[in-house]
Parts: sequence; structure tokens; C-alpha cells
Amino acid sequence: MKKETPTSKTSGNEQRLNQETVRSVVTSLQRDKQQVEPDIDLDELRAALDELPTINATKVVSLHRRIVNGDYKVDSERLAEKLMELEASLDRD
Repeated sequence: MKKETPTSKTSGNEQRLNQETVRSVVTSLQRDKQQVEPDIDLDELRAALDELPTINATKVVSLHRRIVNGDYKVDSERLAEKLMELEASLDRD
């Protein structure tokens, strides 16, 4: 049997077979999940996902690189001010 590698090309028949195998496995897993897991409210799940904040991946990667390279410097005065603001806002609630 030929071993698949990421760079090897597959014929149309092999791709169809692979797609059918994947569909079969997914269908089987979904059927098994329904028997074991409680019902999941997809609308509730979507609503919860919509409430998550948007992440700026570019900014995260940039900050990560700066931290790893030792180029990120913490402004201790600004950090202290922000912590005091946060503490004050918590006291008001």
C-alpha cells in the first residue's frame, strides 16, 4: 500500500474514497455523541461565541515577539495608574 505524504498527489478515486471515509467517520461520531452527550443548544452556543471579544491576532503576535526578544518594556508608572483605576472602579460597583 502506498504511503501518503503531504506532497504526494492523489487520484480522483482516492480523493473520493478519502472524502467518503471522512464523512463516514464524522457521521459515526455524531451518532455516538448523540447517544452519550446531552443535547447542545446551538443557538445558545452561537450567542455565547458572539459575546467573546474580538482578538487582534497581529497585535498579539507583535507583542509576543517583543516579549520573547526582550524588547517589551513595562511602564511601571502607567501600570500602577491603571491598577489604581481598576481598583477604584471595582470599589464603585
